[in-house]
Amino acid sequence: MPQKRLRGVSLALAAVALAVLLAGLLPSCPVRTVDAQLLSGLTGILGTLLNGVSSTLAATLGLVGGTVTTVTGVVVDVTAYLSQPVQCSGSVCVKLDDYDQSHSDLADVNAKVLLWSPKVAHVTAGKTYDPRGKDWVSVVATCRELFQYEKRLATFFIRASFHDSMAVDVSQCPGPNCGGADASLLLSIEEMARPENAYDDFSLIAARAAKKIASFFDISVADTLAVCAAVGPEVLSKGRIKILTGTGAGVLRVGRLDNIRPSPPGNLPPNHADLTSFAKFWKERGFSEAEATALMGSHALIDTQACFNGRRINDYCDPATSDCSNVRMFRWENHYYKDICSPTLSITPLTPEDMALDPVETPILGMSDPELDAEARQETCKFTSKEAQAVALNNLAQVRRGARAEAVVPPETVAVTWTNKNCRAGAAYGINVTQHCPHAYLWFYTTNDAYLGQACQGVGSAPEAVAVRNAARSYVNNQATWDATYRSAYLKMVSTFATWSQIATTNPVYINGGECASGTHLEAACAQASPGLATADTKSLYSGSYILLGSLLGGACRDCAKGVCPQPSQCGQCVNTFNNRLLVPRNPLVTEANCCSCASLLRSTRYNATRDASGNTYVTSTTFVVRWPDVMPISQPAQPIPADQGGAVPPRPLDTTPFNDGVAPPASTSLATVGDASSVCPSAHGTIIKVRGFPSSPFKWTPFTQTYANPPRAQIAASYVKPGTNMTVDAYEIDIFATAKNIGCPAGKPTWSLTYNGSVPGPSFRVLKGRQTLVRFNNRLTPANLSGTPFSEFHPCEGTRSGRPISVHYHGSASLAPYDGWAEDTTCGAESKDYYYPNWRAGFGWYHDHQLDITSENAYFGLSGLYTTVDKAAEGGCGEPWNLDGIPEWDMQFKDAVLDSNCQLYYDRAGPHRNNLYGDINFVNGIPWPVATMEPRWQRFRWLVSSVARPYKLRFVNADGTDFSGGKCQVIGGEAGTRRSPVSYPAAGLFMGVAERYEVVCDFSGLSGKTLFLVNAYDDRRMKDVPYYCHSHLVMKINVACNSTGCPASPPAFQPPSSSRVTPLDRVLNQTDIDRALAMVANKQCTRTFRFGRRHGHWVINGESWHTARVAASDVGHNTWEVWCLETGGGWFHPIHIHLVDFFVLARNWDVNQVHDYERWIGKDVVQLDPSAHIALLLRFGAHRGEYMFHCHNLMHEDFEMMRSFHVMPTPGSRTASTALPMQSDPTIVTTLNYVYDLYDDPVYPAAGPKPTSTLTPLRTPSASTTAALSMPIDRAIHRIYYPYGSTNITSAGAAKLANPVTNPWLVPICKPQKAYP
Repeated sequence: MPQKRLRGVSLALAAVALAVLLAGLLPSCPVRTVDAQLLSGLTGILGTLLNGVSSTLAATLGLVGGTVTTVTGVVVDVTAYLSQPVQCSGSVCVKLDDYDQSHSDLADVNAKVLLWSPKVAHVTAGKTYDPRGKDWVSVVATCRELFQYEKRLATFFIRASFHDSMAVDVSQCPGPNCGGADASLLLSIEEMARPENAYDDFSLIAARAAKKIASFFDISVADTLAVCAAVGPEVLSKGRIKILTGTGAGVLRVGRLDNIRPSPPGNLPPNHADLTSFAKFWKERGFSEAEATALMGSHALIDTQACFNGRRINDYCDPATSDCSNVRMFRWENHYYKDICSPTLSITPLTPEDMALDPVETPILGMSDPELDAEARQETCKFTSKEAQAVALNNLAQVRRGARAEAVVPPETVAVTWTNKNCRAGAAYGINVTQHCPHAYLWFYTTNDAYLGQACQGVGSAPEAVAVRNAARSYVNNQATWDATYRSAYLKMVSTFATWSQIATTNPVYINGGECASGTHLEAACAQASPGLATADTKSLYSGSYILLGSLLGGACRDCAKGVCPQPSQCGQCVNTFNNRLLVPRNPLVTEANCCSCASLLRSTRYNATRDASGNTYVTSTTFVVRWPDVMPISQPAQPIPADQGGAVPPRPLDTTPFNDGVAPPASTSLATVGDASSVCPSAHGTIIKVRGFPSSPFKWTPFTQTYANPPRAQIAASYVKPGTNMTVDAYEIDIFATAKNIGCPAGKPTWSLTYNGSVPGPSFRVLKGRQTLVRFNNRLTPANLSGTPFSEFHPCEGTRSGRPISVHYHGSASLAPYDGWAEDTTCGAESKDYYYPNWRAGFGWYHDHQLDITSENAYFGLSGLYTTVDKAAEGGCGEPWNLDGIPEWDMQFKDAVLDSNCQLYYDRAGPHRNNLYGDINFVNGIPWPVATMEPRWQRFRWLVSSVARPYKLRFVNADGTDFSGGKCQVIGGEAGTRRSPVSYPAAGLFMGVAERYEVVCDFSGLSGKTLFLVNAYDDRRMKDVPYYCHSHLVMKINVACNSTGCPASPPAFQPPSSSRVTPLDRVLNQTDIDRALAMVANKQCTRTFRFGRRHGHWVINGESWHTARVAASDVGHNTWEVWCLETGGGWFHPIHIHLVDFFVLARNWDVNQVHDYERWIGKDVVQLDPSAHIALLLRFGAHRGEYMFHCHNLMHEDFEMMRSFHVMPTPGSRTASTALPMQSDPTIVTTLNYVYDLYDDPVYPAAGPKPTSTLTPLRTPSASTTAALSMPIDRAIHRIYYPYGSTNITSAGAAKLANPVTNPWLVPICKPQKAYP
């Protein structure tokens, strides 16, 4: 089923009438001046009749001749304002002429509300402000109802109370310039304009809510803020913590005066304040570290958590399908302390140069539909009311179209990195690591919180660090301890710097939230449970006509219903009589206490409306008190914020800069340092140069001092051929361990690496096409073996499992899902996993680590190696085209690295390498800038870029810098093997992104005695912001010379073909498929579109990441083809790898002519997505089903979540069933294949998972278990789509069809008899 979408909700909800709360609070137009805003606060909601206001009240309100004077001295005529016969608040209106007959005090009540003034010291409202006699219980109940309706308002009130109370200039306290607890935060535009307050317009909404409550109950905004912020934790904890007890002695002092001046600037600590500054700030205000740490716990409500539920690392709520009103940001609990105390936090101060390294966020302007859906999920999770969600969605729609500017978030000056490394160490001080490890992958909180967290984790020995540590750990272990400390600290915080009214100074007033000095009438809720046509009981209750009793008591019941209790015993008789008349006797809401003691206590308030046009009486429900509690609301047309009007979404601009691959750079630049040598080249050892913010090694390198060498060849441990068949399996065994070796560091020290079988790169596999392989990887990275190395354990290898985790991906193989190297298919220390590979076509692949979260680290430190599948006739294959069998081969992998002063590979994930990693050393097969000697004949090169982030643009040049490769080399293949036909080598250079592979042949004939250089040309368009150090342009040196016995007389030469050959990808994609796909691209149509960008500080695909929404495409059909369009959502570039498949690059930027010749009509599994670019790909899905990954192969981006998955499913239910191979319509074939795919669909299929190494017999040891492991893929025919032979579990009919190359284009031809290797 298609996913439910959120973006379309925006206009629909915004067009619906907003409920009473938000309709009355949401902004309709910007407020331009302070006077205008204060007038809004002064005059309240809307008007009432002028003539009925008593002279006494008029004097108190400053009402003179129909005018009032604001607190800033502006005289305003309010005659018309007070004389409207119909008064409205939001979507609730009152017809006064129908109402004032039974409310003689109506004019005074409405005038109090409408002409309410902030309780500022120099005006009458402040001078006479008396908190005694106010209806505090109703204030509390109103706040409670408000927050239950929209929980995010609770978080805003709590945050506002903090900022308002603590933004003081302690040097001016006490006094008028002190500030603090005076509502200036909510009464000044300057405060509300701060970015953290203005987001979503919600600070303005909170301010309006506070002023509305204050005007309704005639109290100060400062008191409103203090009382409501005390109620917030009660609502969000579901009553667990009650700052206001409701009974007993008063606890919260009231009587605060308001202040219209902005809070003093610079009196709140910056977000990046360290622990010392943080402690100093609170101590100056009289708070201990324990109290301050408790108060910071309110950051449990921080809204950057958005949809995160917190029960698992990937537990995110989807508001399109679920109720997200209880996500973690709305739960008052001690998860804040469990988070900040969970290892491991790193804090790195950033210079302006460092901050420039951080990529810009993908703008909302021009977002695609999936991106906007992801953003909408984030935003709607931050609200619990439909109306507030509508506001957020409407804002998104406007920003997306360019009708409104996106809020600018200032850059952070400190980088916080939170990893799961050593996560279980938190168990030592109470973290439940079973539940909390792994913790969330994003740091939700501020830098202040990170400093507190480091202290909790054991960083620092200063007194303030110890005090914070003790407090935070106590709150981790005991929720009640935090609740109690927060409660007392909060009461202290909102009172310490308050300015009290004269009356409150003389007569201090403390409330518990249960006080009720006056009341109104019993609620309609007592008589009927739901809104609608009023029942007889409701009418009877509100009229006070309790039949006979009402008459006998002389109207006492009518008075009792209004809260006027001449004789309590009479009210009790009224209550009993009324209860006896209810359908459900003894309604618990109708009590004598509610009637005569505290009748104004507000529950889910339902109001008795008088009559509609037909004379019917209704009960209308609202969740927020908008006027006097017994108003009679009737509906009016909605007045929401202006809805987005729709229209075209502006397209993202594409970089269509023309290029010419046939033009070589000037010879003078080929061998020259890129940039100013004085700024990119260290002058001596010990000097570190920063280029574009990335540090170099502290060494002055001399290239071309070491000899080129090939990695060792992987050795077969065992071999098996199934009797009576041509089916074989060869086994290899690879140990993974750490070792230190000399790599040529000028300081002469060995460099630690992670290795496959002790070498970097790992052993090279050379496998014959058609021979299946079993590769057992033994993880020797146990705690004991890691001791004394730079490497550590990591999640999930903690607790019952241990060591450093690995997962191996054979990049270039269409492997079954459990053998593909799924990022969470973890093999821990002292465990082994058997991987089975089909080797179904010749091609150039590699294997590398793919462990979730630490792929970049494991691969950078050495875990990668080459894996080549060949088809040479001399090695038992069918033969290779173009006379390639006789041409010497050079398999090379290129990567860069940087060393520290101790010759260790430098990797600072919390610092300069948090988004990309670039080094100043170019390695070829693990050797820095090697020198190779090659004969003067045709040479064949297989090239792989295995760096973390750096792309290469490779050229051969002569010693004088002139181009060589453009005229003497040809590109013959790539990831999926040889091309249809060779193409000329681009003179400008062969561009290779991370993980891309190409095969090249070059004619070195006649060059004996000459020298060539392989160089890395700079491309300022495709290598945006990539640093080039002193020798980054140099890769290796080649001396062309005959060997010791001389040059061969007539060596085999490359023979260009006369016609195109059929590649394996062509066998499963015919020209009709290709033409249809090209037609789609011509019409700018895609089966799926994925935009690679950055939002909210992390890398995303269509706005989502691995943990927020792993599956990006759940309905890909088995053996179907699709057109995927990839886009960049910002200014960076991304090498995109799609597992399982080979694909063709159809177009760049919607233009088939922008595809580079060397990447056209060649099977690929990685493609470079340039900055501000679009790529259309034709993918043939097959041959397997299951869930597979696709991601950016910049390994830093991959580790930081720019990775998602797709699921290949049974074809009939897929989106693209019509593009399936004909074999998918054959029930016999489908049934035969399903036998395997129903088992191997799961990438973490338990039967294929890791096992304790101690339980396995080494593959080199002949044994029954070794034979069983070798024979398994043949006996079970797990790769039956390639090799439908040798298994008894394939029916004869199924085998016959799968063995027919016409029916099954995946069938692997095996041209010669095969045998087991010795």
